[in-house]
Amino acid sequence: MPSSTIIIPVFNHAALTEQCVQALLENSAARIVVVDDASTDRTQEMLRRYSGRIEVITHKENYGFATSCNDGAAIAHSEYLVFLNNDTVPQAGWLTALETYATGHPEASVVGSKLLYTDRTIQHAGVVICQDRYPRHIYTGFPAEHPAVNKSRRFQIVTAACMLVRRNAFEELGGFDAAFRNGFEDVDLCLRAGQLGQTVHYCAESVVYHLESVTPGRFKQDRDNVKLYRERWLRRVQPDDLQYYLEDELLRLSYAGQFPLVFEVSALLASVDGAVRGPEVERVLQERGQQVAELLRENTRLSLELGEHTGNSPVLHYQKPRKLIQKTVQNLTPEGAKVVVVSKGDGSLLNFAQREGWHFPQTDRGVYAGHNPATSSEAIAQLEALRLRGGNYLLIPASSLWWLDYYAEFRHHLERQYLRLSTPEDLCAFYQLSEQDSSGRSRQQQPCSPPLRTAVQPGEVLVASEGSGR
Repeated sequence: MPSSTIIIPVFNHAALTEQCVQALLENSAARIVVVDDASTDRTQEMLRRYSGRIEVITHKENYGFATSCNDGAAIAHSEYLVFLNNDTVPQAGWLTALETYATGHPEASVVGSKLLYTDRTIQHAGVVICQDRYPRHIYTGFPAEHPAVNKSRRFQIVTAACMLVRRNAFEELGGFDAAFRNGFEDVDLCLRAGQLGQTVHYCAESVVYHLESVTPGRFKQDRDNVKLYRERWLRRVQPDDLQYYLEDELLRLSYAGQFPLVFEVSALLASVDGAVRGPEVERVLQERGQQVAELLRENTRLSLELGEHTGNSPVLHYQKPRKLIQKTVQNLTPEGAKVVVVSKGDGSLLNFAQREGWHFPQTDRGVYAGHNPATSSEAIAQLEALRLRGGNYLLIPASSLWWLDYYAEFRHHLERQYLRLSTPEDLCAFYQLSEQDSSGRSRQQQPCSPPLRTAVQPGEVLVASEGSGR
């Protein structure tokens, strides 16, 4: 069997990296190279315990996903390079399946794995170009046993969260393009491979669990990455999502000899706007779907952060920080207070005793909007609208403190206008939006507490990506 080198780019989350490395050592004999992209936690200490069993490259500065992967590849001399996120748990036989598939398909330059959420639903089973010409994971949320996700086949793109690349092809492509910063690197690499006549495949037999997008600040570079993708690829790519739906018989067309055609759509794949349930119900279902996806990520982020602080394995301990947040709100606010929460769709974060919790951002019906504000100006406008409606406080949980770095003008607005109340810095940031604090004194009568350290340090960059295929 040809040799492989497993390359793991990491930034912080030592517990995740340790879990991933341990899983690899237990079920693979491949060479392992970990590229530490200037971690500030206990990552280096943890990696030293594996001295002699893995190789470590240490960056003094944070360069991002592309450079870390390229640096790891530079010291690999194996036929295959296998790029693997540290927020993964490879299952037995995953690497053998990738290598066997690549050996049996010499035309394949890139091969991606099946990635599962912890509830055994699909996170990645290939990436398609949709009708709006943007890349998206196909069949995300489908059961792992569904026939559509158990077909090994060609795609234009697979995710670099777990991606095998032939070393000669990787060198011909010049590696990942560092112009993308923690997003779209894998999309760009695969599309460039396709332009050179190389092919990209998905291997359903290689199974890996993926805790997707767990790093705080994950979306900080999205705007620039999307802009670069649009400039480079939007007019050149060809949509292919419908061909998979038709091939997998999740979408059927019936021809009766005259129009209109009859479409049959699997309930797993789509709902039809304006059909039996009506457009209003469809909008609600779409919002709920977005909320569930965001909530899954939020639960994972919170549990991992707690695991880092306690030294525990990153299993779900979400109840503890949620209860601490609720207790903090109860201690700092009077009964009847209205608390605006950066909730990520988690309704349980809004359950305060004798107080009212509001999603932020939210739709005009008060449900979670399903996405973050595009700009600081948008975040400020939405917050002020909620304050004018009666919102008294703003709560930003620790897993969303990256807002204060990414939305700089939003942070300045909060610092200029509102009092930041004292809370544990690893739990949340809490601002008083009304003129009176919980003791009844005016905001002007109480000096603002000094700024607290946010969970995201200057220069922090993510390892994972979403939308880009990771």
